[in-house]
Amino acid sequence: MTISASLAAMLRGSMWAHGLSEEQMHRVERDTLERSYAAGAVICRRDEPALHWLGVIAGMAKVDNVAADGRVTTFSCMSPGGWFGEGSVLKKEPRPYEVVALHDTRMALMPIATFDWLLATSLPFNRFLIDQLNARLGQFIALVESSRMHDVAGHVAHCLAELFNPQLNPQAQGMPSAASPQTVALSQEELGRLSGLSRQIANRALHQLENAGLVRVSYGAIDVNDIDGLRRFSRSH
Repeated sequence: MTISASLAAMLRGSMWAHGLSEEQMHRVERDTLERSYAAGAVICRRDEPALHWLGVIAGMAKVDNVAADGRVTTFSCMSPGGWFGEGSVLKKEPRPYEVVALHDTRMALMPIATFDWLLATSLPFNRFLIDQLNARLGQFIALVESSRMHDVAGHVAHCLAELFNPQLNPQAQGMPSAASPQTVALSQEELGRLSGLSRQIANRALHQLENAGLVRVSYGAIDVNDIDGLRRFSRSH
């Protein structure tokens, strides 16, 4: 089966693919599906079986849950190059969350059988998964620490900086500057959900970060000028 050039580039450019043999890579390319989702579309529903490991080719996906009263909590956002959902695939359990396309998004879906085969045959793939799970654990421990020990602006700075986590969002590794910022296509409402805050409170925190020269806020997007500055800010506030 012929796959698109963008899917092939995404698969071969993934960190977990660097140690695979050509035989292993060919099977991954043969088995992995590509699907497109319009902005707002549900990619995976909560409590559905985890049949695929998920990667973002283009666009952005969010992992969230909706409470009984309709409140939405976003756990994380995934940019192009990011892979996620390995926990449910490893445990062979239904997904405890929903995955939604934030924008028009193209996804790579690796079947669970292919994932398990790589797990059984590739030491580099296992090494990647250890690093991935460790990064995910570190991300959520830091999130709890940030929400409990720092002020609102520091917490928002932490959540923004995590969108550039080099393990979990590897294509967002650049070093933005005021002269060449990186744009995060995330609304203030979505950032509030990611931070566990109302849109109004997230907005005030963003303007504090803007006054510090770390970001620039525009409609539906946030220009990030200084990732290291955001991390320092999050630790000191």
